Amino acid sequence: MAGKKVTGLLLSLVLMAGFTLAGCSGNNNNPAAPTEKTGESTTAPAATKEATATEAAGTEAPDGLEPVELSLYLPGGPDKDVAAVEQEINAYLKDKINATLKINQLSWDKPADKVNLMIQSGEVFDMVYTWNFMTNAAKGAYLPLEELIDTYAKETKAQINPAYLQAATVNGHLYAIPTEKELGQSVGFAFDKAIVDKYGFDVNSIKKLEDIEPMLKTIKEKEPALSPLFMNHTDSLHWFTAYPDSEDLDGSNEIPTLLDYKTMKVFNEYDTPEIVERLKLIRSWYEAGYINKNGATDKTELKDAVKSGKAWFVYGNMNPTSTNDWTRLAEKPMIIKTLLPVGVSTKSLQGSMLAISRTSKNPERAMMFMNLIHTDPVLYNLLTFGIEGKHYKKLENNTVEFIPESGYNSVSSWMIGNVLLNYLNKDEDPKRVQLYTDWNKNAAVSPVIGFVFDSTKVQSQIGALINITKQYKNTLYSGEKDPEPVLKEMNSKLKAAGLDAVITEIQSQLDAFLAAK
Repeated sequence: MAGKKVTGLLLSLVLMAGFTLAGCSGNNNNPAAPTEKTGESTTAPAATKEATATEAAGTEAPDGLEPVELSLYLPGGPDKDVAAVEQEINAYLKDKINATLKINQLSWDKPADKVNLMIQSGEVFDMVYTWNFMTNAAKGAYLPLEELIDTYAKETKAQINPAYLQAATVNGHLYAIPTEKELGQSVGFAFDKAIVDKYGFDVNSIKKLEDIEPMLKTIKEKEPALSPLFMNHTDSLHWFTAYPDSEDLDGSNEIPTLLDYKTMKVFNEYDTPEIVERLKLIRSWYEAGYINKNGATDKTELKDAVKSGKAWFVYGNMNPTSTNDWTRLAEKPMIIKTLLPVGVSTKSLQGSMLAISRTSKNPERAMMFMNLIHTDPVLYNLLTFGIEGKHYKKLENNTVEFIPESGYNSVSSWMIGNVLLNYLNKDEDPKRVQLYTDWNKNAAVSPVIGFVFDSTKVQSQIGALINITKQYKNTLYSGEKDPEPVLKEMNSKLKAAGLDAVITEIQSQLDAFLAAK
């Protein structure tokens, strides 16, 4: 466990007003990394762009490297035009690391389960977005990266906030490279601006989840084509915790353990009066017709539901540039309202990371690629924006405009690399760096920042608990049934599956961590 020195370092890094993500990318004064404006597509072989990117990354084209193909697994999509983007990326990567990239997009239809099957079967692959990070790290699904980053990603290590690397370290080993983005996270809504303006909704008046009820009622009465509160089988109001003074320490949304900040004790989040009250509220909204009847099983992604006119808002984690993110994904102007205070925790620092699979045949080349997406603006924008003229238009002052229905819009900047290398959306606040600085400065820091749970001793129990939670979670949060008997049955199974042992193990490690501070 981390001692006083590490914890103090994390706190000072998190609380500092300055923002370090720009790092040594060579674009501190213009974080969106300018390239020349032309009427043609931005293609990799342009010599001036390669030289600029090489200088920015601090790397040189490789000598004597055999060609390899790297596989990358990310959430979202699948985009119909991903092959065209791969072709551009691969032309660019040839002289950088002599590698080609295969982008595998996993739709939001339980992508973590798909990756877990790949891990369990021993499938050979290279890089993956880290769902269930701590659990997979503890069971050896990822390669330790400390030597690889020192050798093949020196530039990334030099610029990344050390707090991120500490959060990605389990039992002394670095198992992922986090996205360089905001330190803290919040949860909130992204509303369709046209609907908000039409009915004069005051989104800034929303202070708690219950405050959206009058809006739901209005939509139900006046917009019959819209779902007042759209849910699907992966997105529901579980995003909005019933315990604001708590923290998830286990690294998985499916293990029902939280830390109560007031008592510093770990508890079962599904066995309290607060969760009963919250689920009864959701049940009342279902009975009022505000929630779609198939919310527990619908597979429509939130962004697609808003884009198609099926829904009028989305919800989930928010960041300083979520207005831009959701406007791009929904392909219409969106208005953001965060509900929970911005909080910095080990889990928030782990929010978006890439790991290298223990089955990778080319971990060195994978680390070279990861270094590039943290330092090379040309590659980064190819991956996150696609091809100029086909997927976006380049405007003045290094801003861009997305092309609707272009066939490539699901690889969001928050997923990978360094977000400050990204172009600016024409509707985005140009003061991006200041937005991130203010966001981090005003964030509340967890009292147990730096604590990373090692689940090695309770792996069998955790697997069973995850399966039970998944069995009941959608039913509870969709409002389809009276929550009290469902909770009773669920908690009985959780206890039998060893929940108490997991809580005891987390508490024991936490107590040791706190004693060492």
